[in-house]
Amino acid sequence: MRPEIESVVEVIRDRYDEDLSLCALADMARLSSFHMSRIFRQETGLPPTRFLSAVRQEVAKRKLLCTSDRVADISVQVGYSSLGSFTTRFTKSVGVPPGRFRRLAQLGQTAIDFTAGMMDDAPFAYGSFRGRVYRSDGLDDEPVFVAAIPPLARYERPSRCCRTEFGTGGWNIEYVPEGPWHIQAVSRRCGGGKRPIVVESAGPFYVAPGSVITVDLVLKSPSQTRVYDAERATIGAALPELFAS
Repeated sequence: MRPEIESVVEVIRDRYDEDLSLCALADMARLSSFHMSRIFRQETGLPPTRFLSAVRQEVAKRKLLCTSDRVADISVQVGYSSLGSFTTRFTKSVGVPPGRFRRLAQLGQTAIDFTAGMMDDAPFAYGSFRGRVYRSDGLDDEPVFVAAIPPLARYERPSRCCRTEFGTGGWNIEYVPEGPWHIQAVSRRCGGGKRPIVVESAGPFYVAPGSVITVDLVLKSPSQTRVYDAERATIGAALPELFAS
């Protein structure tokens, strides 16, 4: 990763709770806003403002899971001046409001994964994805995060996620509602900076009830991958916090 962009990433990760405007981030990198934004997206796969939003969402999820702080307090802690803005962003990103996410987490990860916006859906209304992940950088012990993500117009349906323990091998996502979905994968790679990543994006795929769709993923640098939906994509959020556990 280019040093000036890596410095901006560090600032976002360390100061996500501050009002970090695009102009302020560009000044830190000693670049114009346009030039910094373009290079940042090439290096990370997301624009700076959406990368910042993704980091805030990941921190918020950890706080919801690991603390008893009120949702309103957490929204301020992660940099939002309005509880409504935080709730809207969180719901759009995760698929359920912050309070519901916390309640579901108490029931276990399966409850979060199963949630589809309509709790009365019958099990036979779902399909699933499976496949294998491939990489050529030798990091076979590096975990990979794979997500099934609905199109922009389908915000009522949350993403489905899984985390593999190894950089190559099989993955599986169940309880995917009927309709069009994209697949997004991200992992870390060695070389080129402290936190470089490799990604893959595939789709759309139409999930029919009872169907099993096989998708093999070849991880590449973000500049070689078309990110179909930056608002819902998980690339920004998947940097080191994703692999901490």
